[in-house]
This record gives sequence, C-alpha cells and structure tokens, in this order.
Amino acid sequence: MKVEISGDCLNRGSSLVKVRSDDKFSLFVHKDSCPPINIPLDIDNIIVENHLVSLNHPVRLDIIEHLFSALYGLGLFKVCVDVHGKELPFFDGSSREYVEKLRDLVTDIRPEGFIAREKVLVSHGSSFLLYEPAVQDKLIIDMELFHPFISKQNISLEIDEKSYVSEIAPSRTFVFTDESDPRLKDLPPYGIGITKNNIYSSEPLRYKDEPVRHKILDLLGDLYVLKKKLFGKITGRNTSHILNLEFARELTKTALL
Repeated sequence: MKVEISGDCLNRGSSLVKVRSDDKFSLFVHKDSCPPINIPLDIDNIIVENHLVSLNHPVRLDIIEHLFSALYGLGLFKVCVDVHGKELPFFDGSSREYVEKLRDLVTDIRPEGFIAREKVLVSHGSSFLLYEPAVQDKLIIDMELFHPFISKQNISLEIDEKSYVSEIAPSRTFVFTDESDPRLKDLPPYGIGITKNNIYSSEPLRYKDEPVRHKILDLLGDLYVLKKKLFGKITGRNTSHILNLEFARELTKTALL
C-alpha cells in the first residue's frame, strides 16, 4: 500500500511525498527528469541549520524532522519514501497531518527494538539528555522546558502509537521572540510565537504546555536515524536538534546488537 502526502513547504512552494511499506527504510528524491536519487539515512548525512533538519548527501532535502517524527511515533521503520521537491511539507508546524495519512500503513508487526548497554548523557550548558537502559520494552520520556517567558513546562509520557497520536503529534513548532518580530504582525498559519507578555498563534493553543510537547516531537524525529524503536527512559531539559543528534550518535556507540 502507498500513501501520498502533499502540502506547502516552509520556504519553497509545495512538494509531494509518497510512502509505502517495504522491507527496509529508503528515501529517494526526484528532480526533474533525472533518475531518483537515494539519500541514505545516516547520522553523518544530517545537518542542522536555523533550527531545521536536513539530509544532505548526495543531494539536499530540507525539513525532514516532522515526517520522521510521525514515522517514529507510528512505528514505521520499514518504508520507502519518495519525495518530489526540495523540502518536505510543513503544514501547521506539527506532525498531525503526516500521522493522519501514514496511519493507513500501520500494521500489527512490532518494530525492532534498540537498547543501549549503559547510561548515555550529553549536555550543552544547562541543556541535557540522559538515557537509562530499558527494564521493559517501552520508551518513557520525561521532558522539561524552561524559559523566562513561560517559566517551566514538564511532561512525562510512555511513547506508543496511542500517546504519540493524541499527546504529541498535534503540538506545533514555536519560537521565543519579541514584539518587534515582523512575523507576529502577519502570523502564518503555523507555529507559535512567544514573547515576554504574549503568546501569538493562528488558533488557540492545543495544549497549555504545547511547546514542551513539541520538544518530544522533535526528539523522536531526530531519533528516527537509529532505524529502530528505542527502549529505555530519556530525561531531557531544553533540548535542541543539535543536542538530539549528538545524543543519537552516542547511543549508537553503546548499542546492544
């Protein structure tokens, strides 16, 4: 079975994504009349610029994180992805629309698990991610977000398809900014702008702690590079894509094969 997902991109027009079940993960970019170009899902091929994630070898594909998060949340690790465009659709800044389409591919087959042998800690200043090995085949994430504009947000969840769909997928991207930011005057139909005194959104917040939930959404998208469902417990604070990918790299060094 194949699903097709099309939509507007953040920077460059629109794009089309086709996803079908396969015996392993693969991704192809289609450009004009050229043969499809395969981009291997390898951590060395991932770059982060301006808080956005791209695959960049042998060609570049931008803003992959929300699709990959949806694939992770639904346990879809064996799929073939064909992209017609230079970046993936951004939709409303969440992974909700990806989930709505991709759920047609979900099966009862349990994805392979990934377990590290020992604790893994990565940190940048006051930001950190800590992994503790699994005692059961499940993933628990305890995430905290602190910023003077919102004080502290914290959420702890066991991540499975049900919790991802209802608690994580709808959470939108956000930015801490100030009232002079021109984006706040003509608010686009995605994301959330947070200033010292106000929260700007094209619709009411979907959760009172929507920003910290989006931190989990981004983390899961970045962990998709493991190509397996991670089991264990993750504790995080003020995470970023750069920190997430450093964390994934360290996890692979101590994996139980």
